[in-house]
Amino acid sequence: MTQTVMSVNDLVRAAKGAAGTLTAEEVQLAQEQGATLIDVREPPETKNGRIRGAHTIPRGTLEFKVGDVTKDHDTRIVTYCSAGSRAALAAAALKQLGYAGAIASDAGYDDLVRQGLAVEAPNAD
Repeated sequence: MTQTVMSVNDLVRAAKGAAGTLTAEEVQLAQEQGATLIDVREPPETKNGRIRGAHTIPRGTLEFKVGDVTKDHDTRIVTYCSAGSRAALAAAALKQLGYAGAIASDAGYDDLVRQGLAVEAPNAD
């Protein structure tokens, strides 16, 4: 059996294609329309805050903990991180788990804040 080897960039590009992406403006609109936001950054990255209403689940534990946020596989879920790569990988993984409404923010946390999404202090989800 031949194994396909992908670069990290190829893997992220494939994840973005599989899950789809949103701009900062589209993330803001999705949140206003009731989408669930999941911050997949690591704890040191979230120590200064997260987007208001977002759930924090580090990328490495997402598949195990997403059910704590929602069991509804039709829920619109927007993942975000610092720059968009982990968000894409996370959204693609959620799609594989059957979360049909999962999509990634192509905008990172700082871009989302600049767009005007409100920030709140992190807490334990």
